[in-house]
Amino acid sequence: MKKKYESELLMVCHETAQALHEIGAITDAEMKEYDDDCLVHEPSTASGSPKQRPTLTTHSAY
Repeated sequence: MKKKYESELLMVCHETAQALHEIGAITDAEMKEYDDDCLVHEPSTASGSPKQRPTLTTHSAY
């Protein structure tokens, strides 16, 4: 199955993490975090709504 990424930048981050994982520099648990953050996930009917990403907000100094 071909992987789908949230963005090109996250694709590069994930591929780097994969290389680090292959040489043992990051753990399976850390790799799962990269999977969760970088890959597009299909909505699951079992768990309800998909994971919500935080949004950037700007705060006015006034």
